Amino acid sequence: MPARTAFRRYDSASAENVLAVIVGPLYEASHGDVIANPFYSAERFIERVRGYLVAPGFALVVAYIGDVPVGQAFGYALPPNARWWQGLTTPVPEGFIEETGTRTFALNELMVVPDWQGKGVAHALPDELLGSRREERATLLVREDNAAAQTAYTRWGWQKVGKLQPYADSPHFDAMVLYLDTGSAR
Repeated sequence: MPARTAFRRYDSASAENVLAVIVGPLYEASHGDVIANPFYSAERFIERVRGYLVAPGFALVVAYIGDVPVGQAFGYALPPNARWWQGLTTPVPEGFIEETGTRTFALNELMVVPDWQGKGVAHALPDELLGSRREERATLLVREDNAAAQTAYTRWGWQKVGKLQPYADSPHFDAMVLYLDTGSAR
């Protein structure tokens, strides 16, 4: 990872303040391959982020090279009866989807602008975000067709647990889990 990489943390209130100037532009810069799809449009993305901002335990980490934001990762703690698991399309073990508010951190997004991909920023972002979390595990969704991300997440210790379709108009994703008490991400 570039030596001059710095990270800044944002909570819900401070993330709202950088939504239009950092969060949205990073999304647009890193999702050029899918942004024409209505589900991946910048407008739908911002709509989803606004929903995440009101979730308990929301946290955002932005990676900077100098003063330029080059990547971000964010998520929140899944509350009891979380909607997150409702889109599962494959079976999981009994009790797997039971949430307590402290069991699982949902990593909603991890993105790095193309010029900084493959340089360690994507690996460092979730480490930075999850390093201070107290949940037992983290979960994320990765596109089925994103072989590079699938490979990276597996290398970083994430395990596939099933298939999930979070919205009626969304594609299916692979749901992955990382157990935080094992130190696998660090």
